Amino acid sequence: HLDQNLLQEVKFVTPLPSLQELYLPSNRLKKVSFEPLTNLRVLNLDFNNLTSTDGLTCTLTELVEFTAVGNQIGNIGDCFKSNKGLKTLNLAFNRVTEISGDALSGLTKLETLFLDNNRIRKIAPNAFDSLVSLESINLQKNALYSLSVNTFNALRVLRSLSLEGNKLTSFEPGTFQNLSRLRHLELGQNQLSRIKNGTFRGLESIDYIDLSSQMLKELDEDAFDGLPNLAHLDLSMNFIWRIKANAFRSLASCLHLNLRHNLLLLQPNVFNGLKQVHILELGGNRNLGELPLNGFNGLETISMLDLSNLTIKSINYGAFNGLFQLLMLDLQHNELKIIEAETFMGLSDLQILDLSYNLIEEIRANAFYDLHKVTTLKLNKNRIKGLAKDSFQGLRSLMMLDLSNQTVLSVEPSSFMGLDKLVTLSLNGNKLTTLPPGALSGLKKLTNLDLSANKICNISSKVFDDVPLLEVLYLEENAITTIEPNSFLQLSRLVSLNLSSNNLGTLQESTFNGLSAITTLDLDSAGIIHIKMGAFRGLEALTNLDLSANFVSAIFAKTFVGVPELKTLRLAERTELLQSNAFEGLAAVQSFTITNCHLKALPEAVFKGMAGLENLIFEKSDLGAIQAKAFDGLLNLRHLLFDNTNITNIEPGAFSGLGNIRYVSTTIFHLNYGSSYYQRNHYNFYKMSIQRIDRGAFTGLGKPDYGVHLHLDGNQLFKIVTDNFLGLESMRTLTLSENVIEELQPNSFQTLKYLTILILNANKIQDLQPDVFNGLAALVNLELRCNKIKSISGNPFRPLKSLSLLTIANNSLTELPANAFEQLTIATLNIEANSIRSIDPNAFSKLPGLFYLNISHNELTDTDFFKSIIPFRIRGLDLSYNHLKEINPLILGIFLRRIDINGNNIPCENLPKILMNLKASSIAYRKYPLSGLGSFDNVSCVPMQFSLPKNEASVKEDFSGLEALLNETDEIVEAIVGDIADSSTDPNEVAEKHFGPLEKRVDELRMKANKINIRYRSRHAYDVDVYQALLIILCVVFCLSQFMGVYKKCVGNQTNIRFRREQSEIELFAGTNPSS
Repeated sequence: HLDQNLLQEVKFVTPLPSLQELYLPSNRLKKVSFEPLTNLRVLNLDFNNLTSTDGLTCTLTELVEFTAVGNQIGNIGDCFKSNKGLKTLNLAFNRVTEISGDALSGLTKLETLFLDNNRIRKIAPNAFDSLVSLESINLQKNALYSLSVNTFNALRVLRSLSLEGNKLTSFEPGTFQNLSRLRHLELGQNQLSRIKNGTFRGLESIDYIDLSSQMLKELDEDAFDGLPNLAHLDLSMNFIWRIKANAFRSLASCLHLNLRHNLLLLQPNVFNGLKQVHILELGGNRNLGELPLNGFNGLETISMLDLSNLTIKSINYGAFNGLFQLLMLDLQHNELKIIEAETFMGLSDLQILDLSYNLIEEIRANAFYDLHKVTTLKLNKNRIKGLAKDSFQGLRSLMMLDLSNQTVLSVEPSSFMGLDKLVTLSLNGNKLTTLPPGALSGLKKLTNLDLSANKICNISSKVFDDVPLLEVLYLEENAITTIEPNSFLQLSRLVSLNLSSNNLGTLQESTFNGLSAITTLDLDSAGIIHIKMGAFRGLEALTNLDLSANFVSAIFAKTFVGVPELKTLRLAERTELLQSNAFEGLAAVQSFTITNCHLKALPEAVFKGMAGLENLIFEKSDLGAIQAKAFDGLLNLRHLLFDNTNITNIEPGAFSGLGNIRYVSTTIFHLNYGSSYYQRNHYNFYKMSIQRIDRGAFTGLGKPDYGVHLHLDGNQLFKIVTDNFLGLESMRTLTLSENVIEELQPNSFQTLKYLTILILNANKIQDLQPDVFNGLAALVNLELRCNKIKSISGNPFRPLKSLSLLTIANNSLTELPANAFEQLTIATLNIEANSIRSIDPNAFSKLPGLFYLNISHNELTDTDFFKSIIPFRIRGLDLSYNHLKEINPLILGIFLRRIDINGNNIPCENLPKILMNLKASSIAYRKYPLSGLGSFDNVSCVPMQFSLPKNEASVKEDFSGLEALLNETDEIVEAIVGDIADSSTDPNEVAEKHFGPLEKRVDELRMKANKINIRYRSRHAYDVDVYQALLIILCVVFCLSQFMGVYKKCVGNQTNIRFRREQSEIELFAGTNPSS
């Protein structure tokens, strides 16, 4: 396997007798030689740049499979003569224009041949004469206008033939006469205007013929003569307006006939001869506005009839005569207005009837007479205004009735009488204002009832008495103001009730009587103002209760008594009062969400009674303070979430008693920092409005064995004092960024002996006092970015014995004293973006572990501060964007891996001197401007062997040829874009006109760029602008090459298709070229 490399030539010299399979797809091969590989059986050369098959396989006498998809092969010579054992040959997606008489000669064992997506215009009459074992041939998407009558004569065992997507206008009788074993014939997307008698003669075994998307206007008598075993015939997407009598007379075995999207006018007896057809598709024939009497004569065996998307306004009596075995009738998207009595007379076996998306206003009595076996009736999206008594008489097997999205204003009692087996009834999206008692009579087995999106105002006490087996009831999006007592008394099996988006007002004690099996009750946005005590009593199986977006201002004691199995509770909007014992009896609740509440504070032990609570969520709350012992009793609480809640004060002991709390968070913190912070003992109070931290405010959070991670970013804290974090001695991470802290008092963090990360970015700290970091012996990372620190005195970092990363960037430092970082073990020091003008020579001398130093974006004018001993481990030094004119040789003598001196004032003439002394592996340097050369960047060099180009002229000379080539390439690309935009231009002509010159320019660009690259690399020097330019040019070359390949594979060949992309082709290309 040598897939996806950059090989341009492959030549095997040494014999490899054991090699049997060789894969070389997705390279750039133009020349190959496999002479010694005498035992090779499989060869894959897909997606290369081969232009011919000559010499490819001549010596490979054992070859069984050869594939060269997606190359530029223009002709097939006689190279396959020696491949007598070849069974599979795939030359799809090439440029082949002709199949000559000797191109495939001798391939007597070939079984599969792919020549699709080429440009084949001509096939010699004897081209396939040697292919006596061929079983499948794919010639789709070529440019064939005609075929000789003898083209396929020798293919006596052929089973599959695809000619789809060519420009064939006709077939002479006898073209397929010797294909007696052919099973599958694809002729779609051609330009056939007529099927001559005898065209398909000889296809005795054919099972499937695709004649879709042609120019056919009528079908002659005996057009399909000689097809005794044809089972599937596709004639869709044509212009057929007339079918002559006996056109299908020979199709005695046809099971599926597709005539969709034609211009048919149905005439009597046109289907004579279709004795076994099961599926007939006539949808989309917009001229078909009437079904004549006996129009389906001869279709006694049909089981599915598609009459959708027609213009049928009425159905004549007897229109379906003779369709005794019909199981499914699709009449959706027509213009029916009235369903007359006995319209479907004779369809005694019908099971599915679809009348949706019509204009039906009235269903007459006995309209469904004789439909005793119908199980599904769809009447949605019509204009029915009322359901009269016995509207559905005769549908005694009906199980699903869809009457949704109509204009139904009323349902009379006994409208559904006789529907004893109905299970699902959809009446949603109508204009019902009430359901009178008896409206659902007769529906003894109904389990699913949808009455949502109506205008029902009142639920009477007897309305559901006739549906005792109901399990799911939808009543959302109505105008219900009153639910009479005991309205649901008979619904002992109901498991789900949705009353959301109504205007219920008060939930009475007897509102839900009888719902002993209910598990889900949705009262979201139900207009509830008051909940009486015992409103939910008796709902012993209830597990999910949604009361969000209501207007309940107070939750009183024992409101939720009677729901012992409740697991999930969402509480009402605008709640201002939570009375003591409000949640008594909710010991099983695991998740509790309080939305849009107006609570200003949480009273002590307010959640008493919710011992099993694991998740507590406050959404869009006015909660300003968390009082002491607010969460008492929540021993199992693990997750506490504040979403859009501005807490300003946390009283001492607020979190006491939360022995199992895993994390506290805000949604906005989660969005900014990711789910990794949703871990054990991460407490995130991000972007609240906390102004102060009282002593013991966080007591109770976390356990010492796991450590605590506290995030207080984005608040309004202005001061940190010693006892702020009392009780959090096991803290590992503390982030205080984006506050307004001005002062850090001495010993502020002295109790946090396990703290490893302290982040104080984006505050207003001006001074670091000597003892401010006392006690932080374990601290590894300290960040003080974006403060207002002006000086470092007294070595405030001395207690930080384990510090590895120190960042004081973006402050106001002007100098670094000698003892600023004394006795520290830091590996990375970042003091960029200050105003440092001077650094004491001993500032870094006592940092033996320093690995990376960033002093960029300051105001340094020299590097004399390196006169002292430089840390021997340092590997990275960033001095960019200062005011340096030269570099201290001491710096250049150390073994840096990278030094960055961009944005300084170093003259160009000093650069060779710097590089001669450099022992670093890379240096970044930029001087603006550099006389048209741009910049030197990432200059890679070898000490004492470095040399730059002699002068600017040599560089310009190298690039002048490239510039001219790029300009020429640009002109060709502009011409291609213009031709593609011109709708009158043939896409194939675009390729023929432009791709030759474009390929020439691309090859020249590739060669010249590689030549320059080799020249510079040999000198051990890179001008990064030169190097980047070369990379860009090589990318352009690659993209243009890929564009040409994909364009040629995806251009359609039909006159009405400008630029066709087939999903399978794109997937094939992407699958073999993942890097593209």
